[in-house]
Amino acid sequence: MERDRLPSRLDILSSGLKLDVRAHQRTYEGAFTRSAISSLSFAILIIKLFSKEFLPVGTVYTAYGCLLYFIGVVKAASVDIYYNPKKDMEMFKTSGDTVLLLSIISLASYIALFILVLRM
Repeated sequence: MERDRLPSRLDILSSGLKLDVRAHQRTYEGAFTRSAISSLSFAILIIKLFSKEFLPVGTVYTAYGCLLYFIGVVKAASVDIYYNPKKDMEMFKTSGDTVLLLSIISLASYIALFILVLRM
């Protein structure tokens, strides 16, 4: 017995828009998640392998990884409004604000790491 296939939200989009949606999914769900996991893995490595003096360094990497993951989740959730015809269409926004936020978070993390390493 063949089951009826429920239509996907992507079925109503053109093939070009489908490619855009998939690219956004790869970026937000993939790149952000991979970066967050690598940062969290490095934090675990620092905390487990080194002495207690390096605990603040591992904590900075843990916070950085959590923030990266959170930003990726927020960005992935907000992509839907640009491709859902049932919602009010808004003008497409570039990722300039996110890039600026990530730059500030990264710079603050690197400064904190630099200060922590200098104190050791």
